[in-house]
Amino acid sequence: MSLKDNYERMREPIDLNQCVQISNPKTLEFEVVRTSLLPGLLKCLQGNKKEPIPQKIFELSDTVVLSPGSETGATNVRRIAAMVLDQSSNFEVIHGLLDLLMTKVGAKMSVDYKLIEDNEDVRFFTRRGVSILLKGKKIGSMGVLHPEVIGNFELKYPVSALEIDFDAMFNHFKGIQ
Repeated sequence: MSLKDNYERMREPIDLNQCVQISNPKTLEFEVVRTSLLPGLLKCLQGNKKEPIPQKIFELSDTVVLSPGSETGATNVRRIAAMVLDQSSNFEVIHGLLDLLMTKVGAKMSVDYKLIEDNEDVRFFTRRGVSILLKGKKIGSMGVLHPEVIGNFELKYPVSALEIDFDAMFNHFKGIQ
């Protein structure tokens, strides 16, 4: 993935202390290993602009972050992400998906997991983004993407998104803390 897609188009500052850089990329599209699934899903929506709406997409895959303590210096983080593009933000659809996922792993709202307003996550519209906490630990984010992010991917309708650390959620299901 390019630095531009992974960071700039998502309104985030480039963080070379977080991402794995490709030493000799053939093109700018492959400068770094992705740290989030959201830019890839947005590129998918961008490539399908002519398809009817609503569009609902998801991905379950690995991302990579630098981890100095690991043997290779990096760690794979399996994540699940989903998006809804429609004429309105449809935040309730993404929130419903989160509730369904958490129900399936045996987590109860307000007991095991909760949502905390997160105005620090610049990818989301102010006051429309939340951090997802499971047993008090942040495992993901959810919200309505900022209009600038939507414009950076040449989309003209609101997009609601969700991204969760899948392993943390699955470990809850297996009873591992």
